This record gives sequence, C-alpha cells and structure tokens, in this order.
Amino acid sequence: MAGTVGTGESAGGKRGRYGDNSEINVTPFVDVMLVLLIIFMVSAPLATISIPLDLPPPDPNQQIVDPVEPIFVSLQDTGVINVGTQSTGELEATFATLSDAIRQKTGGDKERKIFIRADQKVIYADVMRLMDAIDHEGYKNKALVAEDVVD
Repeated sequence: MAGTVGTGESAGGKRGRYGDNSEINVTPFVDVMLVLLIIFMVSAPLATISIPLDLPPPDPNQQIVDPVEPIFVSLQDTGVINVGTQSTGELEATFATLSDAIRQKTGGDKERKIFIRADQKVIYADVMRLMDAIDHEGYKNKALVAEDVVD
C-alpha cells in the first residue's frame, strides 16, 4: 500500500483539492456593518427633536428668585389638609373648607403657584381628589412635590 502525504492527492485521485479551512469569512460581516453605519448616519439627524429656545445669556451675579412665594397644600394620611406658605404659616382645612383656605392664602390670585405634597401613606385616589379640587377652583399652576430619601 502506497500513499502520499501533503501532496493534495487523495485516494480518489483528485488533484489540487484544498484542505478544510476553519477561518471565518468576514467580508459579509463588514458589508452588513457598513450598510448599518450608513443607515444610522442618515437617520440620526432625523431622529433628533429640535425645540427653538431663546435663552438669556448666563449672568453669574444674578440670582433667580421667584417674586411670589408658592402656596403649599399638604395632605396627611389622617385626611387633614394644611394650606400655607413657609413665611406666613399654614391653615388647617378639610376637603369641605379647602377652597376658602386656598382663597385666603392666595388672596384670590388664580395664577399663584401651588405645590401639592402628600404623606406617603395617603392613597392615590385622595391625592387625585385634592388635585381635582384645586383645579376645580381655577388654580391651573400647580405641581407635585417629592422629597429625596436620604439613607
């Protein structure tokens, strides 16, 4: 029995046959990556939303101070509502007397900023009821207040 090793010939006599190649052909991979790169380069400017703002230049000496102090409306889990400011103090109210308390603290100014805060144990429905009552009185400039918990 005779045989050759490494000449490319096999038992069937096929000359010039290549051996097994375990390398990955990266050409299709590079082609796909280039196509994706072009697609993202074209679509990225279209995906940005541009909102034109005319902002004033920064002035380090100027401090932004709200000239009108906001009203805080605090809802406790017992159902008690406190309405007031930090400088003038708070009034205790219920849902029945809320409109009078807010009117007294705001002086009837419907444009006053009202911050709403609620106790952690207050259910969501009561917070929504409070917001709806404030909105029903005509106060549209309101915001919810959340506090960071420090560990």
